[in-house]
Amino acid sequence: MLCLNDNTPYSVKADELCAYDALRAIANRPVKDIVDSHGNNLLIYPHSFRQSKDKIGSQSILSWQTIWRDGKCDGSDISTGNVVGFIGIDGCDITIKSRFSENTGEDYFLHYMLQKALCINIFNLSHSSRPETLFDFLLFLFPKHLNEALMQGIYKDYRHNSYNDANIRGVIDINRHINANIPFNGRVAYHTRELSYDNRVTQLIRHTIEHIATTDIGKKLLENEAETHASVSRIIAATPGYRRQDRSKIIKDNLKPLSHPYYTRYKPLQQICMRILNHDRLKYGPNGDRIYGILFDISYLWEEYLFTLLRPLGFKHPDNRSNRGGIYLSQCNHFIRFPDFYDSETVIDAKYKVSIDTRNDINQMLTYMYTLKSRHGVIIQPAVDCTQIQPFRLNGHGKDHGATLYISSLRIPRAAVNYNAFKAAMKTSENEFKTILTSVFRENDTPLP
Repeated sequence: MLCLNDNTPYSVKADELCAYDALRAIANRPVKDIVDSHGNNLLIYPHSFRQSKDKIGSQSILSWQTIWRDGKCDGSDISTGNVVGFIGIDGCDITIKSRFSENTGEDYFLHYMLQKALCINIFNLSHSSRPETLFDFLLFLFPKHLNEALMQGIYKDYRHNSYNDANIRGVIDINRHINANIPFNGRVAYHTRELSYDNRVTQLIRHTIEHIATTDIGKKLLENEAETHASVSRIIAATPGYRRQDRSKIIKDNLKPLSHPYYTRYKPLQQICMRILNHDRLKYGPNGDRIYGILFDISYLWEEYLFTLLRPLGFKHPDNRSNRGGIYLSQCNHFIRFPDFYDSETVIDAKYKVSIDTRNDINQMLTYMYTLKSRHGVIIQPAVDCTQIQPFRLNGHGKDHGATLYISSLRIPRAAVNYNAFKAAMKTSENEFKTILTSVFRENDTPLP
């Protein structure tokens, strides 16, 4: 088993390379290429379900560069990026943890951000590439995608229905009419094409719900949140034609990915339902040299986690995945940009980086501040030492308005005996961070909640 950390370089000597051979299957390959490879069962959240902000689909999970000296291999330099999780490759378990986790034990920071971003109140996942663990992660992702999809309403689609009555409102089925209604009895056999809530997609969701409900974790997930419980009730009410024995047919009907101009959030939900219902094939089928597991774009999770802290303060959170909430740099609505968070006076950028790029990252923030006429610009990154903020008074246009750029860090605890202790330490860090924001931006306002 190999255990790595994100955003970390590793130097491997030539005589140690055999222990890292499994990494060659994923090194220097775009994530999208690995996910789409035939026979693989690797999930990248959120790329496998929708394009992530940082276009992680075009990035590699890790880079591998061989070092040559005097015509001989002298070792390799391996570097990880913003992807964490676990992978199984030909019987080898590979774990990529956040760089804030201890060398042994669970990755509490990853679990904490998943819990906050996905609104999960229970979390007892092990960090391994076992198929059972993959299934558990899929279960935890399902409620979020279900609730997001139902925000667009219950999916409607055309269905072919057959009738035999006196209220003709479709195309007469001659053969069926002759067989059923001769001699004539006042009824006519016909079929129609009608919009219905009870269709292949909602049936797929219903079958997934019924399947999840057979597990202990699944029952808790479906009943734990009021929103999820209401969503499940809506799907059940919309699918009166549900029959357990139709599951294979429903899965076959949903092999073609959904493409709809309005119900866009149903595509990732459809994909995750198919993964859950097909789980037994992964669990009991031969793995061979397939790549399987689940990975997370931790920079995306960092941003979504920070929004749980900033949402109560009134910050907006633009979404470039759906082209909503962006700002324009020109009066003719050209050159759209998507800051992570902003309000009337402050723009905030989430950076899951070891160090801030003093050129590109700073230029990006100054562009946001200039366009929005913000007095405060904050770059937030995670750190292991302490929660702090460093101010930089701006010249030029910013000098006239007293504008200030801040580089801030939020402390991530590392020494925690268990997950509950880690959550308590994170709560302390979050309170420290809110106190700093209060002192800098809200001096005359009511203290933050």
